Amino acid sequence: MVKERFMSSENDRPAILYGIGVGPGDPQLITLRAVGILGEVDQVFTASTSETEESLAATIAAPHLRSGVSVKKLVFPMTVDGRRLEKAWLRNAEEVAEVLKGGRSCAFLTLGDCLTYSTYAYLLKNLFEIMPGAKVVSVPGITSYQLAAAKLNRPLVLGRENLTIFGGSIDDGFEDLCRASDNLVIMKPYRGLNEVLGKLKTLGLLEKTALCANLALEGEVIIDGLAQSHEEPAGYFSLLLVNKRDNGE
Repeated sequence: MVKERFMSSENDRPAILYGIGVGPGDPQLITLRAVGILGEVDQVFTASTSETEESLAATIAAPHLRSGVSVKKLVFPMTVDGRRLEKAWLRNAEEVAEVLKGGRSCAFLTLGDCLTYSTYAYLLKNLFEIMPGAKVVSVPGITSYQLAAAKLNRPLVLGRENLTIFGGSIDDGFEDLCRASDNLVIMKPYRGLNEVLGKLKTLGLLEKTALCANLALEGEVIIDGLAQSHEEPAGYFSLLLVNKRDNGE
């Protein structure tokens, strides 16, 4: 299939949607490629759970944005209502499509990496359905678990080890997954933290677990080894790193 290219009348550049991973929280952890793009795009979009919620991704990217560029929040509601979610994804994709059809370039900002547990993935799916000829460039970003490993000076994987990354909810396969994995990243376990830690304790993994929260943000927490407590502080921007090798080596 030949993809349609929508050209900008202002600068004769193709109208492109850039998915930008802005990293975990520190504006200095945005890639140089992302910085260059953010200084040139005509429109910036960022995700939000409501019209009034502040966008952390926009705050992180702010030092790198072109002066006067429009920044618009696209609302992705926090709900398990499938119909409501699908309507929101489609509505947001239509807004992006209108910018591209008008010959302008735009960026969609997302925390961490743009294709790792990101709302950007849902936007892409719907955009390609309503605008198959859309030109899209995804720009990867540093994830929170990469920063966590760096803060701890601990390799995520060595040699022939494996790494498993999953969300923080408990299901029937949780313990089997933990047993089968050399290293684990458990993302956003805040809602069921005590239950997750209880399972890790049962498996003898609690003291090999590090809790990291609000990395590169105000209120940063890093607790390496959780054998003494199930009441550690955590919030939405939290993760657990589990490393089975002795002494982190």
